[in-house]
Amino acid sequence: MKSIVIAFTALLFTQPAVADDTVTLLCTFEHGTLEITINYTRETANDTPAMISEKEIVWSPDKDKNFFAIVNRYTGVMQMSNRQKEFTGICRKTTGSGK
Repeated sequence: MKSIVIAFTALLFTQPAVADDTVTLLCTFEHGTLEITINYTRETANDTPAMISEKEIVWSPDKDKNFFAIVNRYTGVMQMSNRQKEFTGICRKTTGSGK
């Protein structure tokens, strides 16, 4: 029995790690661009917690929770707001992304 446990443990450590399901978006706004990495496995956008549904990705890209961003997954339209100003742009997957 001890040899089975050792063999199983060795097998786990020799298997390649499962890659997170990520995609990088390049979002273009009137005054510039913003690159956003979406990690579907960890449910993050640029390493901050995100709510990801079939329709949209919502997160607070800043430590100030009054600032939030929404990407429509059907149209690619991104809206960012800090309750005083709102910015709208369009996001496209960068080449080589997997989702």
